[in-house]
Amino acid sequence: MSKINHAEDLVEVVKDKIKFGENLIIQLQPIQHVEGVMKLQRKIKQEIEFLKRLEKSKNFKIEQLACSNLRHLGSMVECALRPYVLAVCKTFHIDNCNKLIIDIVGDQGNTWTKVIARNPKSLSALSAGKSSYGARSILDQADDYLKCSRLYPCMYQPPKVVFEFMSGIEENLANKLRAVGIVVKGEILPNSIVQDSGGESFDSQSSDDESNCINMQSKIPELNHGIDHSEIKTLNLDVTTMMAYVSNMTNGHHNFIFKQEVLTQQCSWEAERPVKPILRKLFEGKKLVCCETAWNDFEKILETLGGPMEKKRTVLLKEMITVYPDDFGGEDDYPRQNLKVRGHVRVRSKIIFNFGHRIKALTVSANEGFVRAALQQGVTYAAFVHESRALTEGKEDSARRITL
Repeated sequence: MSKINHAEDLVEVVKDKIKFGENLIIQLQPIQHVEGVMKLQRKIKQEIEFLKRLEKSKNFKIEQLACSNLRHLGSMVECALRPYVLAVCKTFHIDNCNKLIIDIVGDQGNTWTKVIARNPKSLSALSAGKSSYGARSILDQADDYLKCSRLYPCMYQPPKVVFEFMSGIEENLANKLRAVGIVVKGEILPNSIVQDSGGESFDSQSSDDESNCINMQSKIPELNHGIDHSEIKTLNLDVTTMMAYVSNMTNGHHNFIFKQEVLTQQCSWEAERPVKPILRKLFEGKKLVCCETAWNDFEKILETLGGPMEKKRTVLLKEMITVYPDDFGGEDDYPRQNLKVRGHVRVRSKIIFNFGHRIKALTVSANEGFVRAALQQGVTYAAFVHESRALTEGKEDSARRITL
């Protein structure tokens, strides 16, 4: 009997694994704000509960320990703790029936990483067809990732797909992955002679297979941070952007205390962080467009709330903008067509942002709530988000002017 099979030794192994899992949860505490981290913690807690049941039973075999998924989850935690991670265990829908869970989304959405902790020889054997019928290889999973990435472009480019092999990968398999467009990370190992699996099933349900893992204004800078939109020459203007551009507040009239607290707050922000210079710089050398819904709704708001100078600025703005029908550019792709209207996702915003996506424009907007809510549904947009500014000229007569 091998030493590891001794009952007392097995109990010690279980205790060590439980401590390891509990430490993983502690390591994730500082980044609980990252999307999906709490989901990852729940997965770890489930593994700990499984191990505690084994420990309590005191009558188990070493094969049962192999069912624990803590090894892979530990690798997930290691990757999640790196800088610039946007989300973990992020779900993306391929169609109405199929979805894919991306282990790590980083680099402002530009990189998707799959974390693999399996034995390198097992991976090579599975990819060579040495497995039970229906088992999916790492090459099959690569195909899923690449197809899904094309459905969810970031700045109109599919995210870079990285497969990170925490235990290494054999050279032949690494070369096959690179050939289809996967970025391979991890130690490159010599090729082994692939033996028969001896009845071992490398089933996609195995515990080490990761495929089943299958105040707002102050946060605005982080939405735009690190995103390079210099190559996008067309700007799709949202209603909120057009309001900010023509508002009296952004055109030198921010020295007021209004009866409406939100307007006074915006004046304070405008004094500290003027929006118009940001928009002017962004507009330079770009084609400005909007859809009919955006322009018509903006005109309705202007007619109700706008003052004479704001209306005069709108005449000049319209000369700069080309207005297109809402359905210009064809049909929406699957993710954006199925974006659910709820909470911060309103019909008007969906129309405006989808229009921008279809024509491959950068949508300029103060609607941070929509961008974040869409992201929660797994839908990304190429967007530049600025602080909101209301039309204020019509309310200046009832406001108190302050000396700057």
